[in-house]
Amino acid sequence: MYETVAGIAWSQHGAFSTSQVERRGVHRSWVSRHASKGTIVERAPAVYALAVAPQTARQELMVHVLAAGDEARATSASALALWTPELVLPVRPEIAAPRSCGYRSDRAIIHRSRDLHLAKPGVVDGIPVVGVARALLDAAASRSPDEVLTLIDASRRRSSLAVGALLEVLESHARRGRPGIVAFREALRELRREVSDSEFERLVIRDLVAAGVPEPRLHHLVRLPGVDPIELDLDWPGVLLDVELDGADHAVRARRMRRDRQRDRILQAHGYTVARYTWDDYVSDRPGMLREIAGLLDGARRAA
Repeated sequence: MYETVAGIAWSQHGAFSTSQVERRGVHRSWVSRHASKGTIVERAPAVYALAVAPQTARQELMVHVLAAGDEARATSASALALWTPELVLPVRPEIAAPRSCGYRSDRAIIHRSRDLHLAKPGVVDGIPVVGVARALLDAAASRSPDEVLTLIDASRRRSSLAVGALLEVLESHARRGRPGIVAFREALRELRREVSDSEFERLVIRDLVAAGVPEPRLHHLVRLPGVDPIELDLDWPGVLLDVELDGADHAVRARRMRRDRQRDRILQAHGYTVARYTWDDYVSDRPGMLREIAGLLDGARRAA
């Protein structure tokens, strides 16, 4: 029996729960007997560790995940430290658990969540964990937007975290009073300094196609009489609609403003509708922005 228990424990940093070993045919009396002998040590209610296993930060985190129940996962700073090696596990593990979770401990922070079902589950080094984007949202509950942006930067450097995943978490979890949502949204707005225009364009094209809008052309040159060719960010063949996407920060946009106004007047004089959107527009109301573009395209088609 010890080999069975040890096999489970060593895959979880030396920790195991009684429910896990019972599912493998180990009776609670065996657990009680070996706890009395000192070969295993109770670390939390119904959670034990092998006496020979080193007590590490990861074991401590695993203990609290197990104690909080089958649906519990590491989140916030604990999850980010697992996903992003340059970050350090906090002294007090942070755990996301269902609202019904009754586990409490002075050694851990238990986040009882109404939206845990929205979290993308994962496992890192044997520890159940929420996805990076959800971990960042949970971390935002106790951090300023600048601190959240620093965590986002670290996560993007060391993982395959996509901006689109951050936006999807923002939208799926956005509800009045949701802890962290305000700081998380503000941090995403600040990404305008790091998101290139080309990345912004790819995101919008992806979202338009997913919404059932025909895929637009990208950077099409239109030639009008008496002026140099004009490049359109997004347009559609046979339709006089130009959608311009500007991911630059305010200072850069201010320098471009005069040139852009002149360009837009030329296009409008030749029958084009010009619609401009910023990164802030996209982060603040992505669904509304996409609906507006779809409506403009329908109107331009009818006018063609």
